[in-house]
Amino acid sequence: MRLHDFGILDGISEVIATTISKDGRPNAAPIGIISDDIMHVRLYPDTHTYSNIKATKKLVANVVNDPFLFMLSALGDLGERGFYVVDGLPVLRCADAWASFECEEDKRDSTLIHLHLVRGKVIRKRVRAINRGANAVIEATVHATRYAATKDEKYLEWIAHYEGVVKKCGGAREKEAMKKLREFLKK
Repeated sequence: MRLHDFGILDGISEVIATTISKDGRPNAAPIGIISDDIMHVRLYPDTHTYSNIKATKKLVANVVNDPFLFMLSALGDLGERGFYVVDGLPVLRCADAWASFECEEDKRDSTLIHLHLVRGKVIRKRVRAINRGANAVIEATVHATRYAATKDEKYLEWIAHYEGVVKKCGGAREKEAMKKLREFLKK
């Protein structure tokens, strides 16, 4: 069993992480799994994902090709109906594949979490061409989460750039995702 089997490649693979709180509430949020010499993620400390991993030492990486879902999981709540449970962990119903991990905090940097693959499953094998609009939604979503955390205006400029790519290259779902992202940023 290798990460590649589940669509997680070398470099940074964007997935939707699902975790569970001590009181049993599922959480979903996009993260980048960094796979180089070791597998790890870097998390913001003031997030549900971080506190859930600190409490349970577990994470599920859901491989999803829907940029709208990435945006929703980053900026909102998917609701409990969007999950099913495997080995006590939440998995997204719409995931094409998932992989569960045991998590280990780095001894020198508590925001760096090392991942150890436990198991996974490929649910659907899809053939898709690359859509620049879909990728732009992902990039804009990443910058929106960074803007929310830091309030650094440069992220708004980058989001505007990617919004132009979505307008040119995206389909209806990507354009709707950008609209929702803009609504979130106005709050």
